[in-house]
Amino acid sequence: MYLRQGAQRGPDSSPVYLLEELTAALLASLSVRDRMAAALNFFVPAHGEGASIGIDDRQAQNHVLSSGRRSGTPRTFPLHNGERCIGFLQLHTEQTQVQLADDTLGVLSERIACALTHSLAYEREQRASLAFQYAALTTELPTVPGFRLDSMYEAGRAETLIGGDWYDAFLLDDGRLIVSVGDVMGSGLTAAVAMVNIRQSLRTVALLHPDPVLMLEAANRTLAAEFPERLATTFVALIDPITRTCAYANAGHPPPLLRLEDGTTVAVHTHGVPLGVPGFSEHLRVDHLLLPQSSLLLVYTDGLTEAKRRPAEGEAFLRAALSALDPADKTPTKTLYEQLLAEGARDDVAILSVFVETHADIPRWRVDPRWSDASRRVRCEIRDMLARDGLDDQRLFHFELIYAEIVANLIRHAGGIAEFLLQRQPDRFVLHVLDKGPGFQISPRLPNDLFSENGRGLYLISRLADGFSVERRPGGGSHARISLLVSKGAHT
Repeated sequence: MYLRQGAQRGPDSSPVYLLEELTAALLASLSVRDRMAAALNFFVPAHGEGASIGIDDRQAQNHVLSSGRRSGTPRTFPLHNGERCIGFLQLHTEQTQVQLADDTLGVLSERIACALTHSLAYEREQRASLAFQYAALTTELPTVPGFRLDSMYEAGRAETLIGGDWYDAFLLDDGRLIVSVGDVMGSGLTAAVAMVNIRQSLRTVALLHPDPVLMLEAANRTLAAEFPERLATTFVALIDPITRTCAYANAGHPPPLLRLEDGTTVAVHTHGVPLGVPGFSEHLRVDHLLLPQSSLLLVYTDGLTEAKRRPAEGEAFLRAALSALDPADKTPTKTLYEQLLAEGARDDVAILSVFVETHADIPRWRVDPRWSDASRRVRCEIRDMLARDGLDDQRLFHFELIYAEIVANLIRHAGGIAEFLLQRQPDRFVLHVLDKGPGFQISPRLPNDLFSENGRGLYLISRLADGFSVERRPGGGSHARISLLVSKGAHT
């Protein structure tokens, strides 16, 4: 790019003019290699038959670069940046050529040294940024029965745009799936570190209280405390594989797309402004979405649709490509990336897809808890299944107590038909209880009055179970999840 066979100088060859011309050539790129080549192109053939430039930096990809012929008398100048020598410049000139004065070459060498020093520092920061990004990304997506997950991340080609894009997906103990995708505005190592902190705060809150709004509020506080000058867009979703419902919140991020079985695409819109914007919480809310069979939820960062600086056109292209996607494609994120960005991404791109395959084969019971015989039959069938699959006697006893408290609460508060589902996970069982009552949500704690019947049953369940939560269902009623750990060594 910078090496040419014939260079035409202007009429002014004064040191000031030469310095300005060299500076303009060096500023054309931030790359170490490009700046070394620009320096050689400046000297050859206008001021020498050949030239070599070398840098003393073990992390640099190109230590020495040469141009032209190594003939004539070599003149070598150190590349000093302050007191530090970072390399050398060697110029070969014939006796018949007009040679630049030593003081002029010294000034030009200092400018080259300064430019290369900044490029070396910049590329080290870029390597560190990429290391942070790749370390933060989920290397293995979780396995979710009845769902298929796919993802990809690609660093942008633009030197100044390596920054804070990420995707994340992980399972909670009760089998629910947390998905997040985001983009920290800005670039470089600071953006990458901010991204790691935001992602980790989302994970931490999700493990304690998986509410999309609480997760985003915590991430907003983290960003404000550690990086007050930064903004970030983030989409967070809590997916329940049992009910195929998705609770989500969006902090100014591009709306995800939902592809239905017939190829129709729908934008998943919601309210919210980016993290770091004043009054952030006022614009935030949780929305709910049902994920039908054979549907695909696609979340992505704006590098996928804004490569040509025309977001509306990029989104229309993405929707067309998603609509035409083969549902059997096992790597949909790669397919979409290649269709939209055949020449590579200018900006970072993070993409995550969730495809709904089939209902997981989970035992289910529908029963009216007011009918004691039916309720007892369900209890016995669930207990037998737990015993057969490795739950020890103490846990079985706990199950009996938990089941009794659940039935009592259903009779007292819900009424009507309730549904029990038993989900087997590698290290635990999760008992799901879905009712059609008024619905409520709890964070179990000790009741104020230990002799009061109010809250004692739920408190007892929380103490006996290895995990317990209750949340309102979008269509009405409640969904309780009770986890019981399987002892080590039990067969799966």
